[in-house]
Amino acid sequence: MAPDVENSQSNSNQKTLHVWSKPIEQPDETQGQGGGNKVNNTRPTISDAFGIIKTEDFTNVHNTPCARQGFLTGIAAGAGVGGLRFVLRGNAVKAANWAVGMFVLGSMASYEYCQYLRRAERIQMKRHIEVVSENKREQARKAAEEKKEQMQREKGRIAAQKSWYKFW
Repeated sequence: MAPDVENSQSNSNQKTLHVWSKPIEQPDETQGQGGGNKVNNTRPTISDAFGIIKTEDFTNVHNTPCARQGFLTGIAAGAGVGGLRFVLRGNAVKAANWAVGMFVLGSMASYEYCQYLRRAERIQMKRHIEVVSENKREQARKAAEEKKEQMQREKGRIAAQKSWYKFW
């Protein structure tokens, strides 16, 4: 899923989710301060969390950044630890439990690390863009100053070519 650049830069005062780059929807605070309407300040429940999950979320997992790397790392970690546990202890049920646990843990760790690297890269790219635009502004300023100096030199040269005397 590519971030929606046009909508994310529309209002710089909005909070933004770093993972998806979409503005966080917040309730309007003016409604609860004298308008008579009360803002619901209760914490979200688990049923609220499950209510926002859609089937498209599961069918489009492959489009999520870092999901492939996370799953592959989790599979490798689960298979490695589960196989090693089975070879060393000989209990298949406990080895399977360890394999599933390491799959989940390895997948989450790899996914979060990949997301961290993406956020760091995004910050670094913003900084590079700022530096480049700053350099372009500096070059434009220097070019304008040089053009102004050249115009002054040209005026001085034209004034020097004029004769110091006048005929009536």
